[in-house]
Amino acid sequence: MENKIKSNQRAFKKCNRTLKIMKFSFLMLFFCFFTITAGNVFSQQKELSLNLRNVTLKKAISEIEKASDYVFLITDEVQLELNKKASIHANKESIHTILEALLKDTSLEFTVVERQVSVYKNNSSKKTEPAVEKIKQQKKTISGTITDVQGKPVIGANILEKGTTNGTVTDIDGNFTLQVDENAILHISYIGYLAQDVPTAEESNFKIILLEDVMALEEVVVTGFGIEKRKKALGYSVTEVSGDDLTEAREINIADALAGKVAGVNVSNVATGASGSSQILIRGNTSLSASNQPLYVIDGIPIDNSQLGVPGTWGGSDWGDGTSSLMNPSDIDNISILKGNAAAALYGSRASNGVILITSKKGDKRDGVGIEFSTNLVLEDMIDFTDYQKEYGHGFNGAKPTSQSEALSYGLYSYGAKLDGSSVIQYDGVSRPYSYVGSNLKKFYRTGSTWTNTLTLTGGNENNAFRFTVSNLDNRGIVPENDVNRKNFSLSVNGLYWKKLSALAKVDYIIEDVSHRSEISDSPGNVNYTLFSLPPSIDVTNFRGTTDKLGANEEGTELQFNSNVYVNNPYWVAYQYKRSSERNRIIGSLALKYDFTDWLYLQGRLGRDWSHFFRTYLTPYGTGYIPRGQMWEERFVITELNTDVMLGWDHGFNDFNLSGFVGGNYMCHDYDYIFTGGNDFNIPFFHDISNVANQGIGSNVQKYGVNSLLGSAEISYKDNLFLNVTGRQDWFSTLDAKSVLYPSASLSWIFSDAFNMPQWMTFGKLRLSWAQVGGGVDSPYQTSLSYSLLGGGYQGQPAGHISQSTVPNTELKPYKSTEYEIGTDIRLFNNRLGIDFTYYDKKTENDILASTISRASGYSSARVNVGEISNKGVELLINSTIIDRRNFRWNTSFNFAYNKNEVIRLAEDIQTLTMAESRTQSAYLANIVGHSYSQIYGYKFKTNDQGVRVYDSTGRPIRTTELYPLGSGISPTTMGLNNSLTYKDFYLDFLIDMKLGGHIYAASDAYGYTRGFHKNTLVGRESGLDVSGVDEEGNPFSYHIAPENLRTYYARIYQITEEFVQDASFIKMRQLVLGYNLQPKILAKTPFTSVNVSLVGRNLLLLWRKTTNIDPESNFIAGNAQGLEGFGVPATRSFGVNLSVKF
Repeated sequence: MENKIKSNQRAFKKCNRTLKIMKFSFLMLFFCFFTITAGNVFSQQKELSLNLRNVTLKKAISEIEKASDYVFLITDEVQLELNKKASIHANKESIHTILEALLKDTSLEFTVVERQVSVYKNNSSKKTEPAVEKIKQQKKTISGTITDVQGKPVIGANILEKGTTNGTVTDIDGNFTLQVDENAILHISYIGYLAQDVPTAEESNFKIILLEDVMALEEVVVTGFGIEKRKKALGYSVTEVSGDDLTEAREINIADALAGKVAGVNVSNVATGASGSSQILIRGNTSLSASNQPLYVIDGIPIDNSQLGVPGTWGGSDWGDGTSSLMNPSDIDNISILKGNAAAALYGSRASNGVILITSKKGDKRDGVGIEFSTNLVLEDMIDFTDYQKEYGHGFNGAKPTSQSEALSYGLYSYGAKLDGSSVIQYDGVSRPYSYVGSNLKKFYRTGSTWTNTLTLTGGNENNAFRFTVSNLDNRGIVPENDVNRKNFSLSVNGLYWKKLSALAKVDYIIEDVSHRSEISDSPGNVNYTLFSLPPSIDVTNFRGTTDKLGANEEGTELQFNSNVYVNNPYWVAYQYKRSSERNRIIGSLALKYDFTDWLYLQGRLGRDWSHFFRTYLTPYGTGYIPRGQMWEERFVITELNTDVMLGWDHGFNDFNLSGFVGGNYMCHDYDYIFTGGNDFNIPFFHDISNVANQGIGSNVQKYGVNSLLGSAEISYKDNLFLNVTGRQDWFSTLDAKSVLYPSASLSWIFSDAFNMPQWMTFGKLRLSWAQVGGGVDSPYQTSLSYSLLGGGYQGQPAGHISQSTVPNTELKPYKSTEYEIGTDIRLFNNRLGIDFTYYDKKTENDILASTISRASGYSSARVNVGEISNKGVELLINSTIIDRRNFRWNTSFNFAYNKNEVIRLAEDIQTLTMAESRTQSAYLANIVGHSYSQIYGYKFKTNDQGVRVYDSTGRPIRTTELYPLGSGISPTTMGLNNSLTYKDFYLDFLIDMKLGGHIYAASDAYGYTRGFHKNTLVGRESGLDVSGVDEEGNPFSYHIAPENLRTYYARIYQITEEFVQDASFIKMRQLVLGYNLQPKILAKTPFTSVNVSLVGRNLLLLWRKTTNIDPESNFIAGNAQGLEGFGVPATRSFGVNLSVKF
């Protein structure tokens, strides 16, 4: 009763806190709504405020359209002039005043009729003659609708009768009507889309789909520190992923959604289900000891990505990662991936593993408040890769158990007799048919589901805008009781004040509750371990027990099915264990920018990331291996504060343009951890910390910071040659205020603008960059001694001692990563074919490693700067429009990456550095000099010089005494093929993901040998096994192993690593989306402006693999060590439906 009261109190407090937060959020929303609605009432769209600095006229027109209801009609002959640059600073000026200022130094003129603006060359003769001639020809009326590839109406698209100035623009539904000559050709154009010519001779009603000009030369991308730059000016590789690509075929973890989409980005996850971690590796592993995860930056503010617990050799739970598992895809506008050092150099000591820049969606100007709602429901089905033997049942040495004690002893062994349907005693004393019982995996695992609902409100006028989003995700994992609930609240407000001051404020609040996180690798606590190990004659559903307490016997304690108490009843684990967590996270940011002139500005930003993580670890009273149970509760509070200020400029003179900024950054990171708990509950089945007999408590507090000065300068010549240099000086609190400079330089040359190119060459660019970044120094107190108090003191007095075994090194410095990068970007046949190629060469020096020293010193190791590692590779991206017809379009993109990694140097006299160990204790992951990162390291079959196997006197193979590298757990080659097909209002997208060259050690297969459930152990069951080779003296040897002794033969192979190392190459259909956009005419009499419905799927097909019994992606470690499998949660395929509506 007391426990229930406490639980209700906690629930009430949590509910009360949530209500307060919701009230605050809606008050903020009401305030923003009132402000913006009032602005809409009084502005009437007659006056505009703009502040544009050194932008092309094309960009300026686009900004006017975004900030107003005006739409522009632009003829072909003026397109070249629109590449000229201009600046405008207008505060509540008329459209006439703004356009006169923009076009004053050009040969262009304009006319404004209501909301339509026509821009044309000042050449009256050319305008008049065709018009006079056309009067004599017969006219006809045509009409139509213009949409984008998603079926959304294109508002304000230009429709021009070629050779004339006769034209119009589309209305709010994308519709148009126009009188033209009988054989007229329509020229359709809109900024940001590829223009089309449409003949009208045969038709009078048209359905026209505009293709987004994804390769537009003025494409702008987000780079380091949130600076927007034209893509053509970049001297390094940057890849963008649209937020729209993440919202239909959703993943709970957005890192998984990037798999196969970006060249040079290798995504892997841990086999723990939806609540687990995912890892992104960009251009290979950079450090031998520090994290190789990229830095995450949201709207210019770096955020924490701490991993708070991973499984190890002896098992455990994966407690999720810090960032990618918490993001709401509906809030993401785009993701920029800074892969190389030059791209990420402005982040200095945090940039060595690349940077993932996430730009959130913001409010836009519109009439009233816009409402968007989406719902996404997917079902998840367990994929069974196993092909285990189904012919022999539980027992030992070829015999069935004859008593309950034997049945318990052999409950995990499938080395019994051949299944014959006879009645055989089992673990509980009940005799059941000795037959194959069917798939225990399908009986235990359930159909999972994920249901995500998102509501968004947006509004704004020319001065203010807001966006508010609330999202709820409910995941029901395939493991019973493993559920995830995540709520995301997001509010952003942006505005322009007093002509010169712009502001952006944003707050995200995330609540995540996870129940029963799965344990993997070793048992106990691992339901997968038991399910995969069960003999084919044992039905797991009998483990439920006969009471309402699942997995329990009549006494309420664990119902055990075998004599090994460390292998649990899966129902007891799923329903009685507790591995739960609660996370509350608030990420807030404020950015202010003041424009002194149209080319000089001052910007300041402040961001705070606060996370509270609470987890409970309960092994209940009555568990077999710890009868009185245990319980621990842990609390983590992690805070990171980032603030920066910069003075920037962007000014042109003659053929040159100079842009850049100088500024400073301050980062402070706080970590506060406390735990309490222990073993043995005093009162049976009362699971509360206060009831633990042997209670302990502990804490850990860490704090560190980095101060930085940084700057960037770019000079361009004739808008086709760009030189950019950056520098960042970091001062580290973890290194006693030592500082390091991180420089970069990059060059971009648009050779297609410098020379007259063939007509088929649309665009050509060469790029070159060099940069140095660093890392590895975010652990405080490495340069100082740490002390602890002796629990009992000494002779009644407090006493302490040095608590570390590593010598503090005051000379430590960050490791340094130096990279050269060269590449090209070529686009052919009017952007129908695009090729982007990159080669990079990256080397890490002075990596921080622990070097073994003499114990006579009082320490066992010293941390020194000695490690070296190399990454060299290529990246290729090919985009192509294969078919481009009026009603059908097929676009495809292919990305390829190959990374050659090599460990060059470890500490002195050390050739191997072990990172992880399998529970079999015969396979390891290690970094080995001269080999690639994360080598599977283990034993081989011992052979003579001719490769003949060596056997002992009982016919069992002998393994080597030395360990050998057996292949890297990281795939060096990754590929992705994405296809997008559109037919009228239907579209089909599918993504194929490929990895080649990686390896994985299958521990479950090894256990299958020693326990008899692997299919290979059928060999010799009937008549024995004959082996031949040489004995330990090298003499010829042959031996017959009797069926009753066969288990010892396969148990010996269990210890030989190379038998279970598999090629982890695969090809998967990673994503499939089939969608339909309702036509605007269908929605004309409804409150909806857009309705989309789609069928979605993830991981639907494994098209090709080389592994047996396991998923090639079933790693159990989240971190640098990759390549070990160990009874993880099975992979799933998901399929469902997505509905999105806008009002």
